[in-house]
Amino acid sequence: MPKRGQHYDPENLVKAYEAVKERGMTVNKAAMCFGVPKQTLRDRTRGAIPLNAKKGPQTTLSNEEEETLVQHAEVMAQLGYGFSNRQFQHLAGELMHSLGRKNNNKPLSNNWLYAFLSRWSHRVASLTPKKLELARAKCATPESVDKYFKNLGEIIDKYNLQDKPHLIYNADETGIQPEHRPPNVIATPGSKPQAVTSPRSTTTTLIGCANALGNAVPPFFIFKGKRFNEDLLQGATPGTRGVMSDSGWSNATVFRQYLEDHFLPHVNGGGTSDNPILLIFDGHASHVSPQLIDWAKDHHIILFVLPAHTSHVLQPLDVAVFGPFKTYYYQECAIFMQKNMGQSITRYDMTKLACRAYLKAMSPTNVQSAFKKTGIFPLERNVIAKEKLFPCETFREDNPLEKVAAIKSGRGAVEEFLRLKQNSLPSESPEESQCHCKKRKVSSKPRPGGRAVTEDGYLDDLITYEAEKEKEAPKKKATKQSNPTKQSSPKPSTSGLNVSSQLPAAPVIIETDSEDEIDDDVPCCVCGKVTPPTLRQDPNIKIVTWAQCDKCDHWVHLSLCTEVRVVRRHSTFLCIHCQI
Repeated sequence: MPKRGQHYDPENLVKAYEAVKERGMTVNKAAMCFGVPKQTLRDRTRGAIPLNAKKGPQTTLSNEEEETLVQHAEVMAQLGYGFSNRQFQHLAGELMHSLGRKNNNKPLSNNWLYAFLSRWSHRVASLTPKKLELARAKCATPESVDKYFKNLGEIIDKYNLQDKPHLIYNADETGIQPEHRPPNVIATPGSKPQAVTSPRSTTTTLIGCANALGNAVPPFFIFKGKRFNEDLLQGATPGTRGVMSDSGWSNATVFRQYLEDHFLPHVNGGGTSDNPILLIFDGHASHVSPQLIDWAKDHHIILFVLPAHTSHVLQPLDVAVFGPFKTYYYQECAIFMQKNMGQSITRYDMTKLACRAYLKAMSPTNVQSAFKKTGIFPLERNVIAKEKLFPCETFREDNPLEKVAAIKSGRGAVEEFLRLKQNSLPSESPEESQCHCKKRKVSSKPRPGGRAVTEDGYLDDLITYEAEKEKEAPKKKATKQSNPTKQSSPKPSTSGLNVSSQLPAAPVIIETDSEDEIDDDVPCCVCGKVTPPTLRQDPNIKIVTWAQCDKCDHWVHLSLCTEVRVVRRHSTFLCIHCQI
């Protein structure tokens, strides 16, 4: 128990005060339970000193005003848009100016910032954040994580894998370079020492794999090139293999080769009907095919694909193994450069250096901790902290700050937030209900994320999709041949003509993340035709682009059937029926 004058958590002081006042606990017992000084608590309970009184001289902002800044900084950091030191000083200066205590809105001083961080060291600190890709921030939602754990739990129960960690595997890949991040060195104080590193070169991919028991499969390397050279694996640990690819990254062919020639031999030829192997990996839809699924089922291997862009939360090797691996790899590179002065690291040296780092990072303790941190073994959804999923709220909420504050406050606050949000949604207008245009059909490849692709449900959907795709291929080809606006024949040359002043500006085509294939036979919501009737009246070359109404999901020809020429990502577009 801290003595008077020593540091303690102000929140614990409030809890101890409430325990004495509301529950009748003695001051001595409350001070001991909550870790606060007895005399400090006694002074508050007697009313000699206000509960929210602060030590030291009067501060620029009151305790309540500073706590408001703290709460705002906490939420912004959890959303992935935290304040830097300078930005926070600007924010405090603007707050002082708005309260009329400052003549301008210039930032507060560094002394104020350091004193503020010292007073609130139990809540906030100036830290270096980890980079989070926008796609990961957007796709890691509570719904996708809940669905993933639901499907994973069903698979584990179906095949009785609750107490079989040796049959639950995770495979992941990472890229390595000859260039390394040098460690700290001993040098003259005040100097700026330099560290010689190798030049940046093409990326080599390493595929790692381990099971929940802590056993690791030897590394598998993918080098960029055409012909494989055995010297690339010189100095590698026993069992290491390597292949070549045009890019140096994994693809469908390489992934199939990895499973057949490397993974399968190290898991004793696969599982059995009574003890199948569960392989969890972060895969792309192009890596999953009916042939691969049939092969996996023949060898009693369950292929379970993680939800897209969630590996930083759900992938065991990504969460707790590849971070230490990179650190060990950089250390090995630094040692190599020191022992071989004047030489650079080539891809003929990378394998032996990476294998040494791989053995250190793939220790049983690290691997077991990785499966536990991601909730796979033992299966536990609650180990994924809700704070890790907060960044997704900035992409689907108009008021993400209020949503996060409600989540942190408890279930009642969340229900109230959702109720207010539901009441603020516009009801369906009569004009929308009268819009009976045919909805543009969209057929898409079944997504493997968050499910076991070797189960019959996904395989049936995939076979159906590929059959429909083959059936539609001749039809689309005939449509292109009969449509003069889509002919691929040579066009008249425009050399020598000043076409720049005659042609209108080409519309901007915004790419999307969707893998959907849009049916070309569904007409426009406005003109009722696939090809705009006014297209032939335009003497210039015109690219026909479409936009989907955000309200009724119908499709419209841009610039020809509506005045809108460009619909950018995350913007709102309404057809003429929904604009009334």
